[in-house]
Order: sequence, then C-alpha cells, then structure tokens
Amino acid sequence: MIDHNKFFEHEGQKFTYREAQIILCCAQDMTARETADCLFVSYNTIKTHREHIRDRFDLHDHNALYRFALKLLPELEKSVTLPIKIGNVTD
Repeated sequence: MIDHNKFFEHEGQKFTYREAQIILCCAQDMTARETADCLFVSYNTIKTHREHIRDRFDLHDHNALYRFALKLLPELEKSVTLPIKIGNVTD
C-alpha cells in the first residue's frame, strides 16, 4: 500500500507525495492537462500545485520546474508511483 502521508525532502525542503507525483509527471514531460487526467484531479488543481512547487523552490518559470523535475527523476522513480488509467474495456 502507498503511504500518501509520506514526505520527500530536497535541499532542506519537504514536499508531499502528491507534489512528488506532479514533479514526476513534469519529468516525464506531461502537460498539466495530462497530469490532471493521470492523477484524477482537475487541471486547476495541478496548476495550483505546480505554482506552489515553483514558489517554494524558487523556480521562476515552467522550464525551471522541468529542469528541477529531471534532477529529481531518479529518486522519484524509486519511490513514487502514478495511478494506472484503464481505458474503456470491451469484451
């Protein structure tokens, strides 16, 4: 079972499991809409999370967020999972 109360730490800053999932999606070059779809939340929720992550880590734009996400990718891939979306299944 996934511990969604787990915190991750980077350079003395903590972030939540959900924020880690969003950072992982950024590292995988997913758009905000794709991330929202993947995590089953609204587009605005993802935009807000991304904004908070950028503010907390002093990332000035989306490119800085993607570079930050790529830097964390190896660590996040070991400890963060994304939901698996199952499409329409027909018999």
